[in-house]
Amino acid sequence: PNTRGAVAIAHWDCVKSCGSGCRVHAPDCGGSEFFINLKRNAHLDKTWGGYCVFAVVDDDKSMEVVDAIAKKIIATKKSVLIKKAIVEESAQ
Repeated sequence: PNTRGAVAIAHWDCVKSCGSGCRVHAPDCGGSEFFINLKRNAHLDKTWGGYCVFAVVDDDKSMEVVDAIAKKIIATKKSVLIKKAIVEESAQ
């Protein structure tokens, strides 16, 4: 489920010009876009067939980093450049 810390694939579901430069998106194709849920988003479990959760932020320290990025984006209303990300397989 799309709970706090869950990482899910984004949907592209527009079929006409949506301002992204393309004319038609492949339905239900997230491409390389994903998001991290900052809170429980139950509606995303069913909207357009559900947003597929494929990973989870593993620990509190990592979630602190996610929260810091979100706080910066909200405060500045600008994108945040992430220069390095390390993805490791969980021991679970």
